[in-house]
Amino acid sequence: MNKTKSRGSLISLDSKSLDKFKSYSTLHNYKKDEFVFQANSIKKNFYLLLRGRVKLYRVSSHGNEVTQWFCFPGEAFGLSELQSINKQTIYAQCCEHSEVLAIPLSKFTTFIKQSPDIALKIIEQLSVRLKIAGDTLLNMASDDVKTRLIKLIMRLNMRFGIEYREGILINVSLTHKEIADMIGTCRQTVTTALGELKKSGYIKIIDHYFFITSPDDFERLAESGNSNLRSQTVKELIAS
Repeated sequence: MNKTKSRGSLISLDSKSLDKFKSYSTLHNYKKDEFVFQANSIKKNFYLLLRGRVKLYRVSSHGNEVTQWFCFPGEAFGLSELQSINKQTIYAQCCEHSEVLAIPLSKFTTFIKQSPDIALKIIEQLSVRLKIAGDTLLNMASDDVKTRLIKLIMRLNMRFGIEYREGILINVSLTHKEIADMIGTCRQTVTTALGELKKSGYIKIIDHYFFITSPDDFERLAESGNSNLRSQTVKELIAS
């Protein structure tokens, strides 16, 4: 495939900054499903994901898993755990083989003081996450599942979309279960909603990646509201 113009990660470190990060950290390799840390474990490190994907989640009092974030390469995590209590409050589990840089918390303050440029990028990342979390809560309260799915794909497009053929390819592969966890529904419902979007011609699946056939039409679909999502196809939306 000829993929071009990737939007990159939220926290993009140049080679000099990354080398500085590495000088304070140690590299760890994790297998799929292995935990970087678990809730109630003692806090030890601040982390930067180099390769792979890490899921951050909590478990409710009823035993339900609530996904807070999926970390992709270039993203830092462990940020919310730098508060005064000395135990983790969430789980960080690898969705695939992952390489993670870990800075001991005892060195983190010194590192930040000596690296204000990286500190600003981390603050930027936190701000984006807070906005996405707020948008997700609002969407779950006001939107149906298909609308939430469309808005998630739009967010993924902003982060991972690359120009391909006449449309946009989302250059990250997520399972239906992972998508369901991100929009607060079940896997079967995601499968059904994706099937409807594919049948209507808005998206295709190419090598396990989402392909948005017409970005402009898809953006209009995301803005059109729940009432239009149930019946309009691409041709009908264009004609409206």
